[in-house]
Amino acid sequence: MNRFFRLALTLAIVVPEGASVAWAQQPPSADLAARARRIHAEAIVLDTHIDTTQRLMQSGWNFFERHEPPVRGQRGPGARGNHTDYPRMREGGLDGLFFSIFMPGSVTGPTAVKRSLEQIDAVRRLAETRPDAMALATTAADIRAAHKEGKIAALMGMEGGHMIDASLPVLRDYARLGVRYLTLTHSLNTTWGDSSSDQPAHNGLTDFGKDVVRELNRLGVMVDVSHVADKTFEDALATSRAPLLASHSSCRALTGHVRNMTDDMIKALAAKGGVIQINYLNS
Repeated sequence: MNRFFRLALTLAIVVPEGASVAWAQQPPSADLAARARRIHAEAIVLDTHIDTTQRLMQSGWNFFERHEPPVRGQRGPGARGNHTDYPRMREGGLDGLFFSIFMPGSVTGPTAVKRSLEQIDAVRRLAETRPDAMALATTAADIRAAHKEGKIAALMGMEGGHMIDASLPVLRDYARLGVRYLTLTHSLNTTWGDSSSDQPAHNGLTDFGKDVVRELNRLGVMVDVSHVADKTFEDALATSRAPLLASHSSCRALTGHVRNMTDDMIKALAAKGGVIQINYLNS
Protein backbone atom coordinates (compact mmCIF):
# COMPACT_ATOMS: atom_id res chain seq x y z
CA MET A 1 0.00 0.00 0.00
CA ASN A 2 1.62 3.27 -1.05
CA ARG A 3 2.15 6.35 1.12
CA PHE A 4 -0.65 8.26 -0.62
CA PHE A 5 -3.26 5.60 0.00
CA ARG A 6 -2.29 5.15 3.65
CA LEU A 7 -2.83 8.87 4.20
CA ALA A 8 -6.07 8.90 2.21
CA LEU A 9 -7.44 6.18 4.45
CA THR A 10 -6.66 8.33 7.49
CA LEU A 11 -8.61 11.39 6.42
CA ALA A 12 -12.15 11.23 7.69
CA ILE A 13 -11.98 9.33 10.97
CA VAL A 14 -9.29 6.88 11.97
CA VAL A 15 -10.15 4.34 14.67
CA PRO A 16 -7.02 3.34 16.60
CA GLU A 17 -6.12 -0.33 16.74
CA GLY A 18 -7.84 -2.09 19.61
CA ALA A 19 -10.64 0.48 19.94
CA SER A 20 -14.06 -0.81 20.88
CA VAL A 21 -16.45 -1.65 18.08
CA ALA A 22 -19.37 -2.45 20.38
CA TRP A 23 -21.22 0.58 19.02
CA ALA A 24 -21.63 -1.20 15.70
CA GLN A 25 -23.44 -4.10 17.38
CA GLN A 26 -25.94 -2.07 19.36
CA PRO A 27 -29.63 -2.22 18.42
CA PRO A 28 -31.21 0.65 16.46
CA SER A 29 -32.95 1.84 19.63
CA ALA A 30 -29.65 2.70 21.34
CA ASP A 31 -28.95 6.32 22.15
CA LEU A 32 -27.51 7.59 18.87
CA ALA A 33 -25.95 10.67 20.46
CA ALA A 34 -24.12 8.55 23.03
CA ARG A 35 -22.90 6.19 20.31
CA ALA A 36 -21.69 9.14 18.23
CA ARG A 37 -19.82 10.58 21.21
CA ARG A 38 -18.17 7.22 21.85
CA ILE A 39 -17.04 6.87 18.23
CA HIS A 40 -15.74 10.44 18.29
CA ALA A 41 -13.79 9.82 21.50
CA GLU A 42 -12.23 6.58 20.25
CA ALA A 43 -11.25 7.88 16.82
CA ILE A 44 -8.51 10.11 15.52
CA VAL A 45 -10.55 13.00 14.10
CA LEU A 46 -9.17 15.27 11.37
CA ASP A 47 -10.44 18.37 9.61
CA THR A 48 -9.17 18.37 6.03
CA HIS A 49 -9.62 22.08 5.37
CA ILE A 50 -9.38 25.08 7.71
CA ASP A 51 -8.64 28.70 6.83
CA THR A 52 -6.81 29.51 10.07
CA THR A 53 -3.55 29.94 8.15
CA GLN A 54 -4.71 33.45 7.28
CA ARG A 55 -4.93 34.19 11.01
CA LEU A 56 -1.42 32.85 11.60
CA MET A 57 -0.17 35.56 9.25
CA GLN A 58 -1.72 38.28 11.42
CA SER A 59 0.56 40.00 13.91
CA GLY A 60 -0.55 39.35 17.48
CA TRP A 61 -3.01 36.53 16.70
CA ASN A 62 -2.17 33.48 18.81
CA PHE A 63 -3.40 30.04 17.78
CA PHE A 64 -2.91 28.78 21.33
CA GLU A 65 -5.38 31.30 22.79
CA ARG A 66 -9.15 30.88 22.73
CA HIS A 67 -10.93 33.15 20.23
CA GLU A 68 -14.55 34.03 19.64
CA PRO A 69 -16.10 32.79 16.37
CA PRO A 70 -16.90 35.44 13.74
CA VAL A 71 -20.02 37.55 13.94
CA ARG A 72 -22.94 36.04 12.03
CA GLY A 73 -22.79 37.15 8.40
CA GLN A 74 -19.08 38.01 8.49
CA ARG A 75 -17.42 36.60 5.38
CA GLY A 76 -13.96 35.89 3.99
CA PRO A 77 -11.07 33.55 4.88
CA GLY A 78 -10.13 35.68 7.87
CA ALA A 79 -13.61 35.32 9.34
CA ARG A 80 -13.70 31.56 8.79
CA GLY A 81 -10.21 31.25 10.22
CA ASN A 82 -11.45 32.37 13.63
CA HIS A 83 -13.49 29.18 13.99
CA THR A 84 -10.45 27.14 15.02
CA ASP A 85 -7.84 27.44 17.76
CA TYR A 86 -5.93 25.07 20.01
CA PRO A 87 -8.17 25.35 23.13
CA ARG A 88 -11.36 24.67 21.18
CA MET A 89 -9.74 21.79 19.29
CA ARG A 90 -8.94 20.17 22.63
CA GLU A 91 -12.45 20.77 23.94
CA GLY A 92 -14.06 19.39 20.80
CA GLY A 93 -11.84 16.36 20.33
CA LEU A 94 -10.31 17.47 17.02
CA ASP A 95 -6.96 15.71 16.79
CA GLY A 96 -5.47 17.10 13.59
CA LEU A 97 -6.10 19.55 10.81
CA PHE A 98 -5.00 20.52 7.33
CA PHE A 99 -4.03 24.19 7.31
CA SER A 100 -5.12 25.61 3.96
CA ILE A 101 -2.40 27.34 1.95
CA PHE A 102 -4.64 29.76 0.09
CA MET A 103 -4.88 32.93 -1.96
CA PRO A 104 -7.40 33.95 -4.62
CA GLY A 105 -6.93 32.53 -8.10
CA SER A 106 -6.31 36.06 -9.36
CA VAL A 107 -2.94 36.01 -7.55
CA THR A 108 -0.60 34.11 -9.85
CA GLY A 109 3.02 33.81 -10.94
CA PRO A 110 6.00 34.48 -8.63
CA THR A 111 3.78 36.48 -6.24
CA ALA A 112 1.61 33.42 -5.62
CA VAL A 113 4.67 31.25 -5.03
CA LYS A 114 6.14 33.77 -2.56
CA ARG A 115 2.90 34.06 -0.59
CA SER A 116 2.55 30.27 -0.55
CA LEU A 117 6.02 29.86 0.91
CA GLU A 118 5.25 32.45 3.58
CA GLN A 119 2.11 30.56 4.62
CA ILE A 120 3.93 27.23 4.66
CA ASP A 121 6.58 28.82 6.87
CA ALA A 122 3.88 30.08 9.26
CA VAL A 123 2.45 26.58 9.70
CA ARG A 124 5.86 24.98 10.15
CA ARG A 125 6.86 27.65 12.70
CA LEU A 126 3.65 27.02 14.62
CA ALA A 127 4.70 23.42 15.17
CA GLU A 128 8.32 24.38 15.84
CA THR A 129 7.46 26.93 18.53
CA ARG A 130 5.21 24.54 20.49
CA PRO A 131 6.63 21.03 19.99
CA ASP A 132 4.96 20.05 23.26
CA ALA A 133 1.51 20.68 21.77
CA MET A 134 1.77 20.20 18.01
CA ALA A 135 3.61 18.02 15.53
CA LEU A 136 4.05 18.57 11.80
CA ALA A 137 2.63 15.51 10.05
CA THR A 138 3.15 14.37 6.47
CA THR A 139 2.09 10.70 6.72
CA ALA A 140 -0.56 8.62 8.43
CA ALA A 141 2.17 7.27 10.73
CA ASP A 142 3.00 10.83 11.80
CA ILE A 143 -0.66 11.44 12.65
CA ARG A 144 -0.88 8.29 14.76
CA ALA A 145 2.40 9.14 16.52
CA ALA A 146 1.19 12.66 17.34
CA HIS A 147 -2.06 11.26 18.71
CA LYS A 148 -0.19 8.74 20.87
CA GLU A 149 1.91 11.58 22.30
CA GLY A 150 -1.16 13.74 22.98
CA LYS A 151 -0.27 16.32 20.34
CA ILE A 152 -2.28 18.00 17.60
CA ALA A 153 -1.21 16.88 14.12
CA ALA A 154 -0.58 19.84 11.81
CA LEU A 155 -0.82 19.12 8.07
CA MET A 156 -0.96 21.33 4.99
CA GLY A 157 -3.13 21.35 1.88
CA MET A 158 -2.81 23.82 -1.00
CA GLU A 159 -6.11 25.27 -2.20
CA GLY A 160 -5.60 26.06 -5.85
CA GLY A 161 -3.29 24.85 -8.59
CA HIS A 162 -2.53 28.42 -9.63
CA MET A 163 0.04 28.49 -6.79
CA ILE A 164 2.38 26.07 -8.56
CA ASP A 165 2.86 28.66 -11.35
CA ALA A 166 2.51 25.90 -14.00
CA SER A 167 5.76 24.37 -12.76
CA LEU A 168 6.32 20.77 -11.69
CA PRO A 169 9.59 21.71 -9.93
CA VAL A 170 7.65 24.22 -7.79
CA LEU A 171 5.10 21.50 -7.05
CA ARG A 172 7.91 19.19 -5.96
CA ASP A 173 9.29 21.89 -3.66
CA TYR A 174 5.89 22.27 -1.98
CA ALA A 175 5.79 18.51 -1.43
CA ARG A 176 9.27 18.58 0.12
CA LEU A 177 8.05 21.27 2.54
CA GLY A 178 5.12 19.12 3.65
CA VAL A 179 2.13 19.97 1.47
CA ARG A 180 0.03 16.80 1.25
CA TYR A 181 -2.85 17.73 -1.04
CA LEU A 182 -3.35 20.06 -3.95
CA THR A 183 -6.79 21.38 -4.86
CA LEU A 184 -6.48 21.43 -8.63
CA THR A 185 -8.40 24.69 -9.04
CA HIS A 186 -10.06 27.26 -6.84
CA SER A 187 -12.75 29.69 -8.03
CA LEU A 188 -10.95 30.60 -11.27
CA ASN A 189 -9.53 28.40 -14.02
CA THR A 190 -5.82 27.76 -13.98
CA THR A 191 -3.84 27.72 -17.21
CA TRP A 192 -4.26 23.93 -17.18
CA GLY A 193 -7.60 23.13 -15.55
CA ASP A 194 -11.22 24.31 -15.38
CA SER A 195 -12.85 25.47 -12.16
CA SER A 196 -16.46 24.79 -11.18
CA SER A 197 -17.15 28.53 -10.85
CA ASP A 198 -15.54 29.81 -14.05
CA GLN A 199 -16.37 29.50 -17.74
CA PRO A 200 -14.86 26.33 -19.28
CA ALA A 201 -11.61 27.06 -21.10
CA HIS A 202 -9.82 23.70 -21.35
CA ASN A 203 -12.57 21.05 -21.43
CA GLY A 204 -11.33 19.77 -18.07
CA LEU A 205 -7.61 19.18 -17.68
CA THR A 206 -5.02 19.96 -20.33
CA ASP A 207 -2.17 17.54 -21.03
CA PHE A 208 -0.09 19.48 -18.50
CA GLY A 209 -2.93 19.25 -15.98
CA LYS A 210 -2.88 15.48 -16.33
CA ASP A 211 0.90 15.58 -15.81
CA VAL A 212 0.22 17.45 -12.55
CA VAL A 213 -2.08 14.64 -11.40
CA ARG A 214 0.50 12.00 -12.31
CA GLU A 215 3.24 13.91 -10.49
CA LEU A 216 1.05 14.26 -7.40
CA ASN A 217 0.60 10.48 -7.47
CA ARG A 218 4.34 9.96 -7.72
CA LEU A 219 5.03 12.35 -4.85
CA GLY A 220 2.40 10.82 -2.57
CA VAL A 221 0.41 14.09 -2.51
CA MET A 222 -3.36 13.77 -2.67
CA VAL A 223 -5.35 15.10 -5.62
CA ASP A 224 -8.13 17.30 -4.23
CA VAL A 225 -11.19 17.76 -6.46
CA SER A 226 -13.15 20.31 -4.44
CA HIS A 227 -13.83 23.42 -6.57
CA VAL A 228 -13.07 21.72 -9.89
CA ALA A 229 -15.40 21.60 -12.89
CA ASP A 230 -17.23 18.33 -13.47
CA LYS A 231 -15.09 17.56 -16.53
CA THR A 232 -11.93 18.31 -14.55
CA PHE A 233 -13.15 15.81 -11.96
CA GLU A 234 -13.71 13.19 -14.66
CA ASP A 235 -10.23 13.76 -16.11
CA ALA A 236 -8.58 13.62 -12.68
CA LEU A 237 -10.44 10.42 -11.83
CA ALA A 238 -9.39 8.80 -15.10
CA THR A 239 -5.76 9.94 -14.80
CA SER A 240 -5.03 9.31 -11.13
CA ARG A 241 -3.67 5.94 -10.02
CA ALA A 242 -4.54 6.73 -6.41
CA PRO A 243 -7.76 7.63 -4.58
CA LEU A 244 -8.99 11.21 -4.89
CA LEU A 245 -9.97 13.56 -2.07
CA ALA A 246 -12.76 16.12 -1.98
CA SER A 247 -11.48 18.15 0.98
CA HIS A 248 -14.53 20.38 1.46
CA SER A 249 -17.50 19.63 -0.76
CA SER A 250 -21.09 18.64 -0.06
CA CYS A 251 -23.97 16.99 -1.92
CA ARG A 252 -25.32 18.89 -4.91
CA ALA A 253 -28.63 17.06 -4.61
CA LEU A 254 -29.18 18.83 -1.29
CA THR A 255 -27.50 22.20 -1.93
CA GLY A 256 -26.84 23.38 -5.45
CA HIS A 257 -23.50 25.12 -4.99
CA VAL A 258 -21.21 24.48 -7.97
CA ARG A 259 -18.46 23.24 -5.65
CA ASN A 260 -20.68 20.40 -4.48
CA MET A 261 -20.74 16.96 -6.07
CA THR A 262 -23.50 15.03 -7.78
CA ASP A 263 -24.50 11.59 -6.55
CA ASP A 264 -22.80 10.03 -9.57
CA MET A 265 -19.56 11.90 -8.83
CA ILE A 266 -19.61 10.78 -5.19
CA LYS A 267 -20.21 7.16 -6.23
CA ALA A 268 -17.35 7.34 -8.74
CA LEU A 269 -15.08 8.87 -6.11
CA ALA A 270 -15.91 6.07 -3.67
CA ALA A 271 -15.50 3.35 -6.29
CA LYS A 272 -11.85 4.36 -6.63
CA GLY A 273 -11.31 4.44 -2.86
CA GLY A 274 -11.63 8.21 -2.47
CA VAL A 275 -13.34 10.22 0.26
CA ILE A 276 -15.54 13.31 0.40
CA GLN A 277 -15.35 15.61 3.40
CA ILE A 278 -18.75 17.22 4.00
CA ASN A 279 -18.66 20.83 5.17
CA TYR A 280 -21.23 22.63 7.28
CA LEU A 281 -21.62 25.71 5.10
CA ASN A 282 -25.09 25.95 3.58
CA SER A 283 -23.58 26.30 0.11
